[in-house]
Amino acid sequence: MNETFPRRVSALWQAEFLSPKDLLRRAIVITILYGVVELAGLRDFTSILNGTMGSLDMSWRLSAFLGLGYIFAYLAFVLLVPILVIAAVILIFWGKISRRMEQGVTGNSSLSPGEEDGIWQDEPRTKAL
Repeated sequence: MNETFPRRVSALWQAEFLSPKDLLRRAIVITILYGVVELAGLRDFTSILNGTMGSLDMSWRLSAFLGLGYIFAYLAFVLLVPILVIAAVILIFWGKISRRMEQGVTGNSSLSPGEEDGIWQDEPRTKAL
């Protein structure tokens, strides 16, 4: 196995709270959780929603518990994972844009030096606070 892979995984788990890495870590954990309950076959226990039991070999309480566990994992996977990934992408781009703004780079490479927003500047522009 590649030595950099364990380092990257350990760096992912050491992410700052609500940073892009943290949001992606949460999305990965929810995805793994959903994969586990899906592979365990807990989808059959969601029949509690229409009043039937998922298994006749188990009590209705255990069937209801397993069905609710699957429903919560499914809803987290369908609703939270896309939100967390989109939020991480927005934070990444926001960080890049704010760093460019701090450095004074507009990111518009089609303009020649001294020209900004289609207007030719005679004097060099000073950095505004």
